[in-house]
Amino acid sequence: MPTQNSINTDRTNALTNRIAALIPCPPVAAQLYAERADALASQVSSRLAHHPKIAAFLNGNPFRLLEINHRNHAALIAGILRTNDFKLLAKVLSWSYHAYHGQGVPYEYFLARNLAWKEAIQAQLPALEAHCLLDLYDWILGAHQDIIHAAEAYRIEGPGIPQELHEAYAAILESLIAGDYLNALEHCHRLLDNGLPFPKLLQYIVYPAMFEIGERWENGDVSIAMEHQATSTAYLMLSTLYYAQPFPAAHRGEAIVAPVTNEFHELGAWMVSACLELDGWNVTLLPGDTTLEGITEAARRVSPRFVALSISLPSNVPIARKVIETLRASLPADSNTHILVGGRALLTAPSLAEWLGADLSLPDCESAVDWARTLPSAA
Repeated sequence: MPTQNSINTDRTNALTNRIAALIPCPPVAAQLYAERADALASQVSSRLAHHPKIAAFLNGNPFRLLEINHRNHAALIAGILRTNDFKLLAKVLSWSYHAYHGQGVPYEYFLARNLAWKEAIQAQLPALEAHCLLDLYDWILGAHQDIIHAAEAYRIEGPGIPQELHEAYAAILESLIAGDYLNALEHCHRLLDNGLPFPKLLQYIVYPAMFEIGERWENGDVSIAMEHQATSTAYLMLSTLYYAQPFPAAHRGEAIVAPVTNEFHELGAWMVSACLELDGWNVTLLPGDTTLEGITEAARRVSPRFVALSISLPSNVPIARKVIETLRASLPADSNTHILVGGRALLTAPSLAEWLGADLSLPDCESAVDWARTLPSAA
């Protein structure tokens, strides 16, 4: 009997086997697409807003959900065109179909969306440069059923939770979803009072809870408003707990932690930053969607021992690679600054870590602290 993993592999292979038919676009076409990505995404949104089936596509969701998808798709394709990594395209498309279908968006929407992209490209780009881009979207349209099959088989193994923490985890998870800050805080205090270290509270309780809430959103079990409420409650709870922790006198050195450009999920970066600070690092924490220039300027200004980048959405992997390339180019030739990556996107597709070009991929806060301790002490 085939296992779930073998089914997943078969679905993925059916999709990736199509990749041989794809031909890389010339650099000038890739550059034009990237330069006009925002305008193309806006035109696609405008076309979809007037589509005769838009009510069915939305299925009760706000139109903003599709607008976000169009912007993310533009960033993804711009990155794919720069790198010609079509295997990454296949992986992210299956994740995207899975996530949005979980919100009630029918698969038929993706057909209409991709046709709208073709129309936008024909309207905004010169015919010569548009040709290979249209071929790419024809490939996506032709692979539609295989992408659906891969999306239906899509699974990701969540972070592990020790058996003895299951009960507390379940209570905190439901409190976060309900926005019950005080109840969540009480359970966390009880765990800390019983000897659970703060980093392990993040690793075994908070991170898995936010991961599961994200999965529930992808599966349509919680709304985007509930997900945002849970995130806000988690920030409030963690801020209260963080300032109650003992801060070390030791100064290990400078570090930068940041979500990558185009990434608005900040909680993972915040947790890594908090654990490093509690271990003696002076951390510059950059906000979500800091520009590529903002990240590189911070690295030049701070001269950190390492930069840790957080990537939550697979669609942001191409821009993460661009950030890493630009960081390396902007640092002095003799720089010993390390570049680390982590986040849910790398759990979704672990093979992406090497492709990104980072020095190291780390799965959680505790791993980041343990690795940072291996660095020579600051002078």
